[in-house]
Amino acid sequence: MSDFVLLSMPREIGLKRARCENVADYRRYISALNGKSNLYTSLYSFRDRDADQPWRFSHASAVIDRAWWDFDAGERGTIEEVKDDVGQLLDRLSGDVRVVATGRGFHVHQLFSRSVVGRDFHAPLGRYQRLMAEGLKTLDGVGFPAKMTRIPDTFNVTRKRWAVNVPVKALRADIHGFSIPDTPKPEWAVYDPFTGAESSSSFDFVKWVVDNPAPEVKMQKFQGDVSAIGDIPIPPCLDKAVRVANPGHEVRVALVQHLAEEMRWFADPATVPSEQKRVMEDGIFDFISDLGWEGFKPHLTRQGIRTNLNYRQSPSCKWYVARGMCVGKCWKFDGTF
Repeated sequence: MSDFVLLSMPREIGLKRARCENVADYRRYISALNGKSNLYTSLYSFRDRDADQPWRFSHASAVIDRAWWDFDAGERGTIEEVKDDVGQLLDRLSGDVRVVATGRGFHVHQLFSRSVVGRDFHAPLGRYQRLMAEGLKTLDGVGFPAKMTRIPDTFNVTRKRWAVNVPVKALRADIHGFSIPDTPKPEWAVYDPFTGAESSSSFDFVKWVVDNPAPEVKMQKFQGDVSAIGDIPIPPCLDKAVRVANPGHEVRVALVQHLAEEMRWFADPATVPSEQKRVMEDGIFDFISDLGWEGFKPHLTRQGIRTNLNYRQSPSCKWYVARGMCVGKCWKFDGTF
C-alpha cells in the first residue's frame, strides 16, 4: 500500500490556511515546524478556488470523504467521561474508523466509501454527525467544510503532549484500560486518518443521505421578543443557543459572524478599515463577556473574534435548521430551505 492515499490535495495547512498543493509541501510543513508550533490541516481537500478571492480555496467545493468528531475533557467533563462518550460513538459507527488521542481528548474520523462534493451534502453531514453523537455531552465539535484539525503524530506545544494515532480495535475492546502512549508509535502509523493504510471503508454516506432524508420543517411564526446588542437584532435561534452555560464552538462562531456582518452593514470585510474592526471587536467582546459562559477566556475570545471578523457571510437559515436550532419563522428568515 502506498503512503498518503487518504491525503487528497490541494488542501489548507496552518491556522493561517496556507495553500498546500501537494504531498511534498505537506511533508515539508511537518518537518520544519513539528515541535515548534501546533500543526493543522484542513479536514477536507478542495476542488475550486474562491471566485472573489482566488488566493483562497472555495470551502463550498470541499471534497467530503469523512465524518469527524472532537471530544475534549475540561469544561464538558472528565477524561473518563470523554472515554465513555468515545466508546459509545465507536459502538455506533461502522466501516473504517480511525482515532487520534489529542492530549486531553480524541478526534474520531469515519472514512466514507466514496467522497462527495457540493453544498447539498453539507447539511446532511452535520445532521449525520449529530445523530451519531446524540447524548454525548463531551462532544466539542463536528466536521464541516472549512474545519481545520490537528495533524496526527505531531506535538501539541500548548499542552506539551503528542497527538498520537491509536488502534480502534483496542479502544473498542477496553477504552478505559487502554494505555495511550506518550509518543507516536511507528507501527501505528497505519491507523493515521490522513497518511495511513488505504481505506476499504464500507460506510456509504451517499446511501445514508438517500435513506435518511431530512425531516420536513413546519415553519410557524416566531412570537417571542427580539433580543439585540445595541441596535443590532439577534435571531431568536442564535439568541437561544448562546444563552446557555457552555455553547458549542459552532454557535460561538455563528454569533461573532452575525454581529460582525450587521456591524459592517454587510460590506466586504476586506474594505473595512482597521480602526473600525477594532471597534467591532471591542463591542462583540463586551457582549460575549456579559453572557457569563463557563470557562470564559478573554485572550482566546478576542483571538476568535478577530479571525471571524473576516468572514463575509454569517450562517443561513438552512444552517440553523440543519442543526435543530430553528425556533420558528422570524424576521431573519431567508428562504434557504
